[in-house]
Amino acid sequence: MIRQRAIPDTTLEDGLDRQNLTLLRKRFLSINTDRLERMRSALNSHQQLCLDALPLLFHTNHPMMPGFVSRSTPARLCNFKPDKDILQLGRRVARSFTLGYDPSVEEDIYGIYVMGSVGTIAQSESSDLDIWLCHKPGLSKQAVEELEQKCTKISEWAMSLRLEMHFFTMDYEEFKRGTLSALNEESSGSAQRLLLLDEFYRSAIFLGGRIPLWWFVPARAEKDYENYSSTLLDKRFLSDNLVLDFGGIATIPDGEFIGAGIWQLYKAIESPYKSVLKLLLLEAYVSEHPNIDPLSLSFKREVFAGEVDINNLDSYLIIYRRIERYLQQKQQYKRLELARRCFYFKVNKPLSRPSRSNTKSWQRVLMEQLVKDWEWSEADIALLDKRKRWKTNTVAMERSQLVSELNHSYRFLLDFANNCGVAHAISSDELNILGRKLQAAFERRPGKIDWINPGISHDLSEPLIALHSEYEEALKTTLWTAVTFDEDPPNAGGEAIKASPSVVELMLWCYYNGLIDNSTRFDLTGCEEINEYELRRLLNLFQQWLPQTTSSLPHETFKQSAVPSDAMLLINVAKHPMSQLQDHGYQRLSSRSDALRYSGFDENLVVSVDIVIRNSWNEINTRRFEKDTALLDALHEYLQLCLPGTHHLPPALTVECVGETLSNTISQRVKDWFNEIVHCFYADKKAANRRYIFEMGNHYYCLQFSGMKLVTRAFTNPNALLAHLGEEQTKPSPIVLDSNALHLHPLRPICSHTKAQSVSVFYHRFDIGMEIFVVDEKGSIHYTLLRGCKDHNPLKSLHRFLRATINREARSNPAFSGDFGIFPIHFYELSKNITNQYGCVSKRISTELPSPALFDVKAIAHPVNDNVVFDFYCDDQEFSAVSFGEQLELVVAQFILSRRADNNRYPIYITDIDLSLCAGKISENGELQINHYLTIKSDLEFKLNQAIGILLKA
Repeated sequence: MIRQRAIPDTTLEDGLDRQNLTLLRKRFLSINTDRLERMRSALNSHQQLCLDALPLLFHTNHPMMPGFVSRSTPARLCNFKPDKDILQLGRRVARSFTLGYDPSVEEDIYGIYVMGSVGTIAQSESSDLDIWLCHKPGLSKQAVEELEQKCTKISEWAMSLRLEMHFFTMDYEEFKRGTLSALNEESSGSAQRLLLLDEFYRSAIFLGGRIPLWWFVPARAEKDYENYSSTLLDKRFLSDNLVLDFGGIATIPDGEFIGAGIWQLYKAIESPYKSVLKLLLLEAYVSEHPNIDPLSLSFKREVFAGEVDINNLDSYLIIYRRIERYLQQKQQYKRLELARRCFYFKVNKPLSRPSRSNTKSWQRVLMEQLVKDWEWSEADIALLDKRKRWKTNTVAMERSQLVSELNHSYRFLLDFANNCGVAHAISSDELNILGRKLQAAFERRPGKIDWINPGISHDLSEPLIALHSEYEEALKTTLWTAVTFDEDPPNAGGEAIKASPSVVELMLWCYYNGLIDNSTRFDLTGCEEINEYELRRLLNLFQQWLPQTTSSLPHETFKQSAVPSDAMLLINVAKHPMSQLQDHGYQRLSSRSDALRYSGFDENLVVSVDIVIRNSWNEINTRRFEKDTALLDALHEYLQLCLPGTHHLPPALTVECVGETLSNTISQRVKDWFNEIVHCFYADKKAANRRYIFEMGNHYYCLQFSGMKLVTRAFTNPNALLAHLGEEQTKPSPIVLDSNALHLHPLRPICSHTKAQSVSVFYHRFDIGMEIFVVDEKGSIHYTLLRGCKDHNPLKSLHRFLRATINREARSNPAFSGDFGIFPIHFYELSKNITNQYGCVSKRISTELPSPALFDVKAIAHPVNDNVVFDFYCDDQEFSAVSFGEQLELVVAQFILSRRADNNRYPIYITDIDLSLCAGKISENGELQINHYLTIKSDLEFKLNQAIGILLKA
């Protein structure tokens, strides 16, 4: 098409020409008519009727017409004069339609415009219509609400015709002033007013009312827009009721580029191709900063220069041209190829397929010329036209480029914000939310199940997937590989699509990305570790735990850090317990059915654990643990998700054993075990200080949190465990036993009968003595084994010692105040039943035990250099460690023997110890507890009684 006469791009100083203004109006309207016709040509007859009726619908309020709310709803479209054709159109919509309105009523509707991809090369049958409905400034709130109701009803009517319309009611004066509410929130970024206006001016199609005043201001005069436009109106070159003034776009604030970039990055997470083009345009704009030339000005400049060919003025094509020029200047040809693919996909005219009609559409003709200029081969085009059926590796490569481009855009925006000093204008919350959304959608890290198909292909499902496993010596683990095939039956070789050290991670990745559907078959000839039953069971668990169709998360979700929401333990996947025993022909040698200590061999049947975790951002992470510590390692991973004392529980847990061997026994035991541990550490605020005891394999274990870390201690026998339980504690730390642990040990009744804020003494008599367990105020257990005659009873002396110690500590430690000023001491006698299980009965020492010793034996600690030494006081006689040195115990023992009425040999019991001068040397945290006193008491008594023995033998 030949260019028309150029209209001078004049300034006010050059003078104004009414003839040129008239020519401009005709030229813009002619371009508008051509665009409108292109838009209509993409619609069916019913949809065309809906579009054509819009001016009439907003001009009148007829009860039988779509959108009717009331007769008082704002109506009357400026410069709209219904003729016979319009009346006939109205009757096609509603047979009873008549044009009944009062001509004297003021016009409330100033303009109707449709913008976006319609009327451009990118318009398709599914394109929606974004319609600006500009009303009279200053309408009442009720009037605007009625108008919006009318828009909603018209949208519903259009949707019934499969035409999607979005109306944006606007007070154009408020919009020009920058009032953000001038457009509603669905305008997708109304805060970027001038960028939105830039898009409007280059793409809007005028449907009725007043035309934009902006058309008549030359691009050269854009910086003087206000003065120029005022002159046009004040000097009556243009009639005020002919035009609408949305304002000029000479200068776009820097902050708008940041805001628009953030918005497009949000949209890119689900629809990357369209957003990549808009982000590239923003980058091209910013690269010209501060002398940015918006596309709308280029468009207007071309119209003034005589360009009327709407192919050359196509708003989507001029976007591409600007991007192409920018990337060619930067010699970034890989990014340019991505931009071309994005453009091709947006146009959606598959050139490798024959045209649907005998005559090629104008879009197809134009696209064919473009790909010819790009030097794309037929094979290139055919590959792109198969995008909806692309499979895994092709999709993964495309995703990689898209993610790289989006990350580049994110960094580019941040750099621009910092360099131009507009970082302060950006909401830190918005940037955090954007960063989190991008991380959730695209970040790759070990164990994360990444989503590879953000709107790239429509179907990644495979008819056949082969699994191969091979032990990697360097990694000391089995590597699993999934292989797909181009043909069915498969050709030789196939194509490896994913490898992982965990078959759970591999299959979950395939399932999550849609490679597996109900018809997918599996070839397992390449692996012996898993069979068809186990694999199908694994996939069924995925379907129950993680439905493939997940809705988009609301914006507010990303205002908080990700928190785990669900977890799943998959036990013994591709691993079989007891395989070594079965290989040797051993069977279960006892009735013990505890999966953690199975049979007479104390076999731990959990040989591998895969933990799968989903968080509040819908990220999915997996981790595999093997060997004897697999279950413990999985427990640590699970409890670290939500530490005790944070007022939150760990995520809901699903436990399944996938293997065929004793699967119900194993899964139920592990489920109960995890539930007991969670209850132990998360039941209340103080639960975090507890200790959890259990048996696994041939070891005894103690779990305890130390700050933010779960500490696991393993012991080969109960005595070693008991010694550990006697260690000092920083806070009261009750002991909780696993329901299957230590059934024949005194610890079971001890733990169940120990009371908080008290000292509990448990004793068990046997033929030649007594064993005593003292649980102090912080839960430390002091164990003493005393040998002697059956009638020998040390409990009264112990009671006196404990009471003296508590009274001493109560002077400085309010924890020992107790009820009514008395800190309780409980005594229990342990005994066995016929099944060798221990029980206990509460005892009252005051009524059942003999009288105390004749005199007290006291010890006082004091520091000497770096050591702690003790002075003794017996019957008011002092024995100094400094004076007697290594002979101290013998001297004290000799004195005690001299005070006895007979020479019978019975133990010495210390009745009181003062450690106040040496607390920092005795306790790691400087705080003494009863257990410290008892430990030192036992040590001193051992030395004194040893000295008694020496003296009696002499």
